[in-house]
Amino acid sequence: MASYPGSDSRGGFAPRRGRGRGGRVPFFAKPKEQVKPDLERHPLGDLIKEFRNSDLSLKPAALAEISDCQYVASYNWLNGKVPTIVIPGKPPQWTPLPTPRRLPEDYGQYFRDPNAAMYPEYPMAPVVRAIIETNPEFNSASTDLFACGSTLGNLLRFARGVDKAFRFNIEVVGETVFFVRKENDPKEVIKDVRGYGHTFPEAYTTWEQSVKGSETHQRIIRYEFGGLECLVRFESDGYIETAGAVNDATHSESAKDPDDLLAALQDTSISRPSDFMISTHDALTVKQGGTTVLQDVIFDLKTRSGKYKKDIDMSDIHPALWIKQISNFIVAYHNGAGLFEDIRVQNVKNDVQAWAKDNEEGIRRFATLLDTIVKIARSNAGKLLEVYCPGADRLEVRFQYGKGVHALPADLADRWEKTCIDVVSTQDDESDQFRFSDGGIGLGDTYEFNTGSDDSGSEPDYTACSAHDCGYCGRCTY
Repeated sequence: MASYPGSDSRGGFAPRRGRGRGGRVPFFAKPKEQVKPDLERHPLGDLIKEFRNSDLSLKPAALAEISDCQYVASYNWLNGKVPTIVIPGKPPQWTPLPTPRRLPEDYGQYFRDPNAAMYPEYPMAPVVRAIIETNPEFNSASTDLFACGSTLGNLLRFARGVDKAFRFNIEVVGETVFFVRKENDPKEVIKDVRGYGHTFPEAYTTWEQSVKGSETHQRIIRYEFGGLECLVRFESDGYIETAGAVNDATHSESAKDPDDLLAALQDTSISRPSDFMISTHDALTVKQGGTTVLQDVIFDLKTRSGKYKKDIDMSDIHPALWIKQISNFIVAYHNGAGLFEDIRVQNVKNDVQAWAKDNEEGIRRFATLLDTIVKIARSNAGKLLEVYCPGADRLEVRFQYGKGVHALPADLADRWEKTCIDVVSTQDDESDQFRFSDGGIGLGDTYEFNTGSDDSGSEPDYTACSAHDCGYCGRCTY
């Protein structure tokens, strides 16, 4: 797989989520065909239930808000021949260039789903390992749903009436319903890569010494939504360093002209040992290293062409930020030839909240859809299911075809179930580490730190398409 010459921080094996498609294709370009599920390669099983968007009732408004969001765990994928993660890892730091310089266009290969590409048999296994390694006493009994930004984003689209085909697998492990992203091939790459959505972060963010050789930073957060306790995994594009941050790396120049963003950010990180301690599990190597970074300094990043003086369409981005509970957004406009002189670092908390208010009906349908799928899964516990949406206004819950695919290897599934049994028997459910209140997304919220807690995409996790740039091609990833 191709990598960028001279780069020791990010090889080309995995796509950087949230980077955008800011290439030279004009906004009126002909829309590309969506990547649809390959039913010949992966046939469908027997139908259990079919949904229409209009079938979904509206959950009470009070249940259609995200609340009690907590960081759980995180990890980095390292670039190497052996699948290796570093826990807790650390996202790349925002280190803008002191003087803009022209960047080369994207080239090489980028996977749509780096977790599946690196660990195709069980893409959710590294996520569960990160949680258990971070907090062996984690209370899985309280977790109703475990998903990634991609699966949740696709379901939210359906609930809002957005046309996009997708599918994902379902399995109940212990008390938790797992949604597992499913592409046509775990090593499926983004075709026709163009623009600067990967070379820009190569130049403007930096992997610190303790996580050198990283390809991607994955985070798991936990929050309540629709009456469900949800764990959500997503990829982080980076974090913004603050004046009082604890950091063991040599820092590059700070971000320039961030308006009020940096002043609003609180403590950025809490130190962890950076020495690499290695363990292995079913060909997955686990190292301990990096630094835990709080959710309020995490950002998503997009690049766009500024040639046509057209601002980025945030209607495709707000849903992703809402699902991932990210308040910081960086958009970088280039001149059509790779020179970025208009870079905006923004706190979009209020904008995301406004989007949620404007889309309340779709979000309430989304809450109903999640609750219904979870109930169907639990009523079929011990069986392997999947969700298939061909697009338009139809979504199906089916049994997986043939033997099916489990969410986790047997021993790891046993460990997840054991955390449920052990915690229930001891009534020990105090596993929260970083908590922010006030119902979801926000900088400046109150955080509490208690020892022994943990939590934490791309998706694409949430697909990064827009109507103007790619016509919802389904290939863009975070």
